[in-house]
Amino acid sequence: MNQLKLLNFHKMLANFANNLVGAFIPLIIYQATNNILYSISYCVGYNILRLITTFIIRPLYNKYPQLLLLIRIIPITIGNLFIFVIDANLLLGVIGVTFFLAIDNAVNNLSKEIIFNYASLTKSEGNNSIGVTRLFEQIGIIIALVVGGYLLDLNKTIVLIMSLTIYAISVIPLVMYYIKSKNQKTFNKDATSNAIITNEKSDITAKESKKLTKKLLLTYGIVYFSFAFTDLLTTTFSLFVFIQNGEFATAGILNAVFNSFYAVGFYVAGIINEKKDTTIIVSIFCVLIGICSMSLPFINVVTQFILVCIIYGIIGFTYPFISLFVLDRMLIKSRIMACSNSALFTRETSCVFAYCIGYSLGFFGLIAIFISICITMSASSLIIPYGEEKSRQNLVDYLQNNEIQNRGRRSVAKEEE
Repeated sequence: MNQLKLLNFHKMLANFANNLVGAFIPLIIYQATNNILYSISYCVGYNILRLITTFIIRPLYNKYPQLLLLIRIIPITIGNLFIFVIDANLLLGVIGVTFFLAIDNAVNNLSKEIIFNYASLTKSEGNNSIGVTRLFEQIGIIIALVVGGYLLDLNKTIVLIMSLTIYAISVIPLVMYYIKSKNQKTFNKDATSNAIITNEKSDITAKESKKLTKKLLLTYGIVYFSFAFTDLLTTTFSLFVFIQNGEFATAGILNAVFNSFYAVGFYVAGIINEKKDTTIIVSIFCVLIGICSMSLPFINVVTQFILVCIIYGIIGFTYPFISLFVLDRMLIKSRIMACSNSALFTRETSCVFAYCIGYSLGFFGLIAIFISICITMSASSLIIPYGEEKSRQNLVDYLQNNEIQNRGRRSVAKEEE
């Protein structure tokens, strides 16, 4: 079995295991304290620590992503155990959960994205590979949100034991693949295009390459920051709903609805993205998501539950078109420039930085986060297409200029012969 299939298997089981408890931690903290500020403090502190950890372990991502996923078992276990401490010692419990689960997520996200980057280099499925792998991710999340929501209302201990056991099972095949393949020359190596290999032979073109790489990474850092605020929606709205009715199950069902439509949306987006330019669709969906997100806190989730599900479904279905559009084009361009892992690192840190700022707005009330999502998504309708066109034009100019220079070198060489 190839690494991409093993990764999909891991994602499905691991996401199920992680979201049995992880998706509800801000709600668990609110339940224990009855104070929204503690939940917001957790979200902010968690993402700050996650950002710091991501920078600290950056050298390990490229070489040992499979082993990092195995090592994840340690922070997952300790972080989940601290959930029990919350009832006995609130401050110690929250600090422990925040610290260890931040490390866990820092290890998790980028490791999986880099493994996907390596694995997809050997396949010719193109955009559909991204759509399929995201589909497997969401299947695990959907099941976990429903099952976890009900089980947490009954018994937290059972949920934690299930979570750790299932995760351990999910990561074993990837680690075995690493042991089997680690001595291969091309294993865990970033893509290097012919353009880069050729241009590195010249000092001038090498400098141009580095300059363009920095521009490319900066552009995608801004693009991802602009629409990453949407990722705050499910946690923020779950808190909003939990404050209203105090049930994990309701929040779990709503998030399952979101992720169900998200899974379908990613698969459909992958097919459409292969056949058509979706730039205009992406811009329209950015504005639509902003409007829908802003409407959610003004709808009574008890009396208008179906309407909330419909709006959540619309957001869930349309958001993958944006995510896939940017990720696919970023990987294509960054692979040409031999910086795809750096691009994924930029993507991760830009998003987490946006989470830090977005959740900080929650200290002024949850409504401030909904407003920030609406504003940033409206801005993204312009930022995303502009960033894509600008980075595309810079790359085209770079390649065309180098082709002209290479022709000149070949002509001089022939004349000298």
